Amino acid sequence: MKSKTYFFLNKTLSLGIDLMVAKSARTMLKKAWLLCLFLGLLSNNLSGQSTKLFRAAVIQDGTKAKVQDAIVENLNSRIRKRTDNFGVFEISAAIGDSLVIYKIGYQDVYYKVRAFEDSRIYMKLSNQLLEVKVNAQKSASENFKEASGAYSKEKGIYYGGKPPIALLSPFGGRPITFFYELFSKDGKRVRRLNQLAANALIEEEISKRFNPSFIKAAIAIKEEEIVPFIDNYAPKIEEFRKWSDFQLILYIKESYDKFKKEK
Repeated sequence: MKSKTYFFLNKTLSLGIDLMVAKSARTMLKKAWLLCLFLGLLSNNLSGQSTKLFRAAVIQDGTKAKVQDAIVENLNSRIRKRTDNFGVFEISAAIGDSLVIYKIGYQDVYYKVRAFEDSRIYMKLSNQLLEVKVNAQKSASENFKEASGAYSKEKGIYYGGKPPIALLSPFGGRPITFFYELFSKDGKRVRRLNQLAANALIEEEISKRFNPSFIKAAIAIKEEEIVPFIDNYAPKIEEFRKWSDFQLILYIKESYDKFKKEK
């Protein structure tokens, strides 16, 4: 009798545990499904945000002086622009995008786009007194290269912020130089300038053909659409170098169709 009772209780307990596990599994699956649904809706919402031109003036903090030739980078799209002679820039952005503005002699500024209206962004002077004069007759890549060279000379950066591992050698190495170039703010700034010079060189090569004149000849595009179209659909340099003018025209037409659908 005791054996039957024990068997019955054991069976009942086992069944109860199975039911609890099944219920718990269903609950977890339901939560996982709801989470996936939420993430999907969030992703669609974010991807559906429209990109427009954001315009702002960059001003030296505490003064009315306009900050010319500052670099403005959209950290979401990696698009870069420069402020003009009046400290003004225009850049393609979506609500919520983060911008960083930097220039030698000033502290970096991070700015979040919250509305598409003319804005003012203030930059504070840093302790770095070096000023690099920008020559308007030179290309952006040349100006960045000269700025990097001048800053490197001023701060004692000899390897472009990328020191060779040989400097760590116990036989004639210079470990202090290695760590200074690799981890200091000065080394980081030189690397950034060199990267900007390299990026500008690529952009200059692309703009020789992928420019407003060529685009207008290929498609019927509105004047206000040209800048955001170029910002968002500039071709990759690897593909661009292989294309003939005809292939580039096809790319422009296909890209403009996508551009209009996304508006």
